[in-house]
Amino acid sequence: MTNTQSKTYSYRRFTPEEYDFTVDDGLQAGDTFKDAELCTLEGQTVHLADYLKDKPLVLETGSMTCPMYAQSVPPMMKLMEKYPELDHVLMYVREAHPGELQPQHRTEAEKIAAAKKTKRRYGDHRTILVDDVNGSAHRFYGTMPNSIFVLAPDGKILFRSIWNNAEEMDAILGAVAAGQPVQSRELKAVPPFSFRAIRTLFMGGIVAIWDFVRGLHRLVANHKKVGNM
Repeated sequence: MTNTQSKTYSYRRFTPEEYDFTVDDGLQAGDTFKDAELCTLEGQTVHLADYLKDKPLVLETGSMTCPMYAQSVPPMMKLMEKYPELDHVLMYVREAHPGELQPQHRTEAEKIAAAKKTKRRYGDHRTILVDDVNGSAHRFYGTMPNSIFVLAPDGKILFRSIWNNAEEMDAILGAVAAGQPVQSRELKAVPPFSFRAIRTLFMGGIVAIWDFVRGLHRLVANHKKVGNM
């Protein structure tokens, strides 16, 4: 992994233009997964392929300052307990809403430290694998802040959505656990207006809150334009 920050990937301030909901050039259902070099929270270099063994893998993306991810943690923990037939991994990606308290990561060490804090603060008991500061793995999977994928042991992507929705994922994971086919589709984004989601912005700081509020109208409009909400 490199410690060189990408000027195009690791934005310092959030604007709605960072995410175009109408364009998704990441991997799709039916594609073969793209292997990537990641880091454990202990700093050990691993590959995503190491976690594709004899069980389907549920892979979610998230970060400390992503309200969508933060509100998904409790229900996703319940789904992890409900479906032990599946493996569950979080890929830690760029900060969705960086600010003065949690800025965008400049080095691998900073990103691992942020992932450790996230695991502790949000109670995420999954294996957390950290992408590099240039988003080498994240770019393969579409660069959205809280996407979800289900991968078969042979690497085929069984399901993907640019937004996670734990309530809808329950039936999908149940079918996968039972060996039944699933149809990939875009899940409805859960509006990040819960207390847990709003509290997440304070992890970034005043700058993160200001940038979110300033861009909220455009964010909601973008969601509605593509029917995500």
